[in-house]
Amino acid sequence: MDDSTGDCRPFVRLPAWWSGFLFHVLNPRQICIYTYLTMLSDDEGTCSPTVDQIRDDLGLYSSTMVFDALSTLESLGFFVRERQSHGDARSRRNTYRRTSCEFTILRLLEAGKVDGALRPIRTRESPASEEGKTLVDQGLRDLLGSRYERYERATPNARADVLRDELTAAIAAHPRANLL
Repeated sequence: MDDSTGDCRPFVRLPAWWSGFLFHVLNPRQICIYTYLTMLSDDEGTCSPTVDQIRDDLGLYSSTMVFDALSTLESLGFFVRERQSHGDARSRRNTYRRTSCEFTILRLLEAGKVDGALRPIRTRESPASEEGKTLVDQGLRDLLGSRYERYERATPNARADVLRDELTAAIAAHPRANLL
């Protein structure tokens, strides 16, 4: 606890506007592991827990549960996984690096998990609340900046393509834009 402000620190950075789709494209275990890795991440968005550490810290029954969730998080663009040396030069393990909002949303669009309005596709879950939709809209405005106007003018059917184009351009303009 930080005595000067009365706040607990440090805080974990999760995009609040993702609430409009995150809980519909990931299952509870995947959300738990995403949050856990985010909590462990340093200022560059990197952490290196072992699968056993993740399993034990989260009280999961098998390493397979962890492997499956990590694979999904990686394939949907929430993290990039790399093998790196740690400490002893012969010791190598996975390092997880959080990706940018642009990269994650682009991967979700490409995987067919969300539509151009970032609504979940093919889900049995109830749609996002009005508050969630408002947060997504504001998040897209902030993310796209001046490019939001092009997105907003597009027909609902064309928005996914416009969003995909804009995100691809943003990532190409900044080669490290896929990472935090």
